[in-house]
Amino acid sequence: MKHLRYFVIGLCIMIFILVTIVENYTFSLSFYQSEFDKYDIYANTDLDEEGVTVAATGIIDYLRNDRADLEIEYGGEMIFNEREISHMVDVKSIFTALRYMKNFSLLLAILLLLMNRKAKTLLMGIIYSGINSMILLGVLIVLMLTDFTGAFIKFHHMFFSNDLWILDPRTDRLIQMLPEGFFFDMAAMIVITHLAIIVTIVVLALVNKKRILAKS
Repeated sequence: MKHLRYFVIGLCIMIFILVTIVENYTFSLSFYQSEFDKYDIYANTDLDEEGVTVAATGIIDYLRNDRADLEIEYGGEMIFNEREISHMVDVKSIFTALRYMKNFSLLLAILLLLMNRKAKTLLMGIIYSGINSMILLGVLIVLMLTDFTGAFIKFHHMFFSNDLWILDPRTDRLIQMLPEGFFFDMAAMIVITHLAIIVTIVVLALVNKKRILAKS
């Protein structure tokens, strides 16, 4: 029973960290702009640099719940077409679910820690979060290095009940701005950042293990 509690706390910590990192990169305009430069996005769309920035800012604000829709006008026309806007409605629903999952994980971890106010419970929860994270990150790294495209397609089949995500790079600005390489780079940064954070937390917990347990 104790180890189940530790596992659940560790899972909650992992989810909270992971979703926070995903949101951090998804809502970072500077990350988008660095990717736009890397993939020469300004030359691959019919929008100028300002127009691409307006579109990216709109995507970020929409997913962050700072705007109600993606009906963004620039240069006298709509930036995104109906299919792209409909797809982003589905994408936003995923981010809404992730936000609820993050908040629920935080509350559940706090509740379990309050129910067992021992330093060992927190220590073991952190250790389990490290184990859980290593397993998850290991799977992600294998998928990224072996067949990212295949994993990317399977992800869309799993989380979207329609084919709105299949966009035409010749006409749809959303995929012109956010090619597969963009998502590979974001996934790589998420994995690296999560790994760095979780290793730091676990190492600090283990280094201070005796001091933590002495407080139990």
